[in-house]
Amino acid sequence: MSFSTDHDPAPAQPWGIPATIAWLLFAFLASVVVATAVFAAWQGDRTSIRPSTYDGVMIAIGALASIPVQVAVLAFAARLRRWTPAGYFALNIPKRSEIVFAVLCTVGLMIVFDGLMVVSGRDLVPSFQVEAYQSAKEAGWLLGLMLAIVVVAPVGEEIAFRGFLYRGLVRPGYERLSIVVISLAWALLHIQYDWLGMAQIFAAGLTLGWFRWASGSTTLTVIMHVLINFEAMVETAIKVEWLS
Repeated sequence: MSFSTDHDPAPAQPWGIPATIAWLLFAFLASVVVATAVFAAWQGDRTSIRPSTYDGVMIAIGALASIPVQVAVLAFAARLRRWTPAGYFALNIPKRSEIVFAVLCTVGLMIVFDGLMVVSGRDLVPSFQVEAYQSAKEAGWLLGLMLAIVVVAPVGEEIAFRGFLYRGLVRPGYERLSIVVISLAWALLHIQYDWLGMAQIFAAGLTLGWFRWASGSTTLTVIMHVLINFEAMVETAIKVEWLS
């Protein structure tokens, strides 16, 4: 099986490294502001949301409100460089063989990660995932939480990291270093995990970064990310619904 490492023909130079980082930070800031406003407007005088560090309703509303804004800002930035957003983010269709190989590797990665959790004596499902699931279920927002975690978050994160950030950071001869830096930045955002969880996210980021480089497709990494999050939600549902 062969991967195509060419990457889309560039209609113009992408943003440079400082501008790429600045646009990404601006996109994150704008998305947080909008999500905060949406949540405040939605909540109003409601008192049904229980106090919780990882409230499932807040997580769902936050993702559903913030990620479209984030993607829109990054798409605007791509347009300013005379690219189509799909081209800049590398949202092209991967080959069938690439999809099959990526899915198999993702399944293998999830098995290894679960094995490490068991060997280290940790629960397969972190407490914050249980807390988010239960609070969303109690508020009638379980479907919204699943949509946010399994679909919206992977799309947004992959466009931001393996799409926009990758396009601006990766330079010929520095692909490996760039993938490591992007993976580290992505892992550091997941502060809700302990050190082993963050190490696993870093390893997953390296894997996603390699597939992004080898296939030239962020669509492929979106598929892989969706599978990872879907597996996490299934394990959480099993723990809450049948093992609690």
